[in-house]
Amino acid sequence: MNRIGLLSICVLLASGVFAQEVRTITLSEAIELGYANSKQLAISKAKVQEAQAKLDQAKDRQLPDVSVGGNYMHINTPTISMANASDGGGSSGGESPLAAFSNLHDIGLVQVTASMPIYNGLKIRNTRVMNEYLSEASHYDEQTTKSEVSINTIKAIYQYYELLESRKVIEENLRQQQQLVEEFKNKEAQGVLARNDRLKTELQANRVELGLTEVNHTVELAAYNLNILLGLPESTVLQLDTAGLFMIKPTDTWDSYLNAGLSNRSDIKSASLQVKAADTNYKIAKSARYPTVGISTGYVNAYVPNVFNVYNALNAGLSLKYSITGAFHATHGIREARSRADQAASAQALQEDNLRIKIRGKYLRYLEMQDKLVINDKSVRQAQENYQISDNKYNQGLMLLSDYLDANVSLLRSRLDYATGRAETMVAYYELQESIGALQ
Repeated sequence: MNRIGLLSICVLLASGVFAQEVRTITLSEAIELGYANSKQLAISKAKVQEAQAKLDQAKDRQLPDVSVGGNYMHINTPTISMANASDGGGSSGGESPLAAFSNLHDIGLVQVTASMPIYNGLKIRNTRVMNEYLSEASHYDEQTTKSEVSINTIKAIYQYYELLESRKVIEENLRQQQQLVEEFKNKEAQGVLARNDRLKTELQANRVELGLTEVNHTVELAAYNLNILLGLPESTVLQLDTAGLFMIKPTDTWDSYLNAGLSNRSDIKSASLQVKAADTNYKIAKSARYPTVGISTGYVNAYVPNVFNVYNALNAGLSLKYSITGAFHATHGIREARSRADQAASAQALQEDNLRIKIRGKYLRYLEMQDKLVINDKSVRQAQENYQISDNKYNQGLMLLSDYLDANVSLLRSRLDYATGRAETMVAYYELQESIGALQ
């Protein structure tokens, strides 16, 4: 290959490397990015705006209905035939008052009206109250969504950390295995080691290398998914800032976690408001059985040339309407509204029961992971000591190669278990915090 071709390849490789942005990120930054780029949270915010719009509409219905109307007509000269008033025995002489219509060309009318129901079974008021409950519930639903986004982001971060740590452990073990293979090759060449033993070490190294290949692909997939989740360019290389990644508070009592969950969870608050909204909707349904009383007022100006002019004509009045058919058919709507209110109350009770079960499970899970982490830490120290002893015995010819390799595998597994357990302990901690509403 000539120099120009080699230089072109180097430039392409270099451009590919520099195109990848390396970004160090903390857990809190990841959560904020998760909020900013969550499609699920965007939907929740839109629902909040929708609920607020419905509330504003309900408030508008409490205001009077004001309308302004005007009419203007231009007509041709009509032909009007009228009986003489004298034929009917009326007064003779003079022209009939209706004769003015024969010269009618323009008609104008301006009217302003305002009306408002002053009683309709409190339907308008209860509609506003119901939408207030639903609007407030939508805010709590948004907080619930934020909590879900938080825990999903946290899980993704700690899964990524777990994979990175596992890769480090496997890479270190692979270097040891490859070094051991080189040593065994030299011993085989010197005639002091059987070929079978050298093949066993190579097989062990191949297995570790295969595990590293799998982990590398998993890391690549996890990094891609994490970039999508955080709204970062797909080529971004993420590095985790682990300074505050494993800072947790002391474990509290079960009762305190349960009480915190029942009082802080936004979905429980939303369910309570849904019950209130359903009860208010039941009152709205019952309003169909009551009459509607309204008040109205108006202002009229009328202009008919050569006939009459009306200025500043004011009117006001009351109206009463009662729909007998509507009251009869309202029975079915009332039963439906009552059924929905009962469903909302039962759903709230079921949600509270499920929450108790969830908090209990997350609490016990966190205690379990803490205990496992202590055991994993102890297992790492024991596996390190066992490997050192096995290494000394094997070098002195006091241990079989298979037992020596088993000691190495045990050390590798214990380190992987510790890395996994450390990440899973933190996930269990944050899942417990999410279950009591502490991530909102």
